[in-house]
Amino acid sequence: MEQRLGNTWRMTVNEKKFIESALESELRVDGRRPFDYRTLTIKFAREDGSSEVQLGQTHVMGFVTSQLVQPYRDRPNEGTLSVFTEFSPMADPSFEAGRPSESAVELGRIIDRGLRESRVVDTESLCVVSGKWVWSIRLDLHILDNGGNVVDAANIAALAALLTFRRPECTLG
Repeated sequence: MEQRLGNTWRMTVNEKKFIESALESELRVDGRRPFDYRTLTIKFAREDGSSEVQLGQTHVMGFVTSQLVQPYRDRPNEGTLSVFTEFSPMADPSFEAGRPSESAVELGRIIDRGLRESRVVDTESLCVVSGKWVWSIRLDLHILDNGGNVVDAANIAALAALLTFRRPECTLG
């Protein structure tokens, strides 16, 4: 399971035969037909910056928090966005509690890269006082169940949590 996020996963002969047989019978393991979509459910919690996404059997929760920090010296007018992912041991037997797995790190990088390249968060708008205070946004994604399409489910949970997040008001005084 660890290798299935990346392109390095190799299929066994039995897996290949199973997939070919499933394609011939026009069925997937979860019972969907070849062109059926997974059911998508998005829930928003009462507190800002949290979401719960279910995409088929995959279940992901997203949480956004913020704190005032000093900016990086080379970017005095920009806040930061950090993405952290965690796979629950209940999500799949191959995931272990404790230190992040390679899959969690890789998933975090994929989500982080997508958010940065699409400029979902305007980091310059996170500046409070140039060179002194900026907002640091933290996005935590918890994979509770992995039934496939974990990258899609995590992306949706990340966007939903960010869309509902409101940074606290602050004034100088």
